Amino acid sequence: MTKPSCPKCDTTEATKSGVVGGRQRYKCKNCGYHFSVAKVGREINSYYVIKALQLYVEGVSYREIERLLGVSHVSVMNWVKKYGVKAPARPIITRRIKY
Repeated sequence: MTKPSCPKCDTTEATKSGVVGGRQRYKCKNCGYHFSVAKVGREINSYYVIKALQLYVEGVSYREIERLLGVSHVSVMNWVKKYGVKAPARPIITRRIKY
């Protein structure tokens, strides 16, 4: 395990100093600064983001994209907002009745 480095003085001389909000805190031995290490999250492959946006533009619903790609529909909504993708307007379907 690599020791975290202090964001102030950039040394690796740190000791554990409790847990706050479920994250480990550290105290720098050199300058006395308390800090916590950034949480490492799961990164989604860009293929899924692009594919989800393509499906959304084609008119597929969020839930259907979730089922097809195995990615949360909330993530798809966030990607649509982040990249400013607009779904095409739905055409008005008129029925022509032939007599």
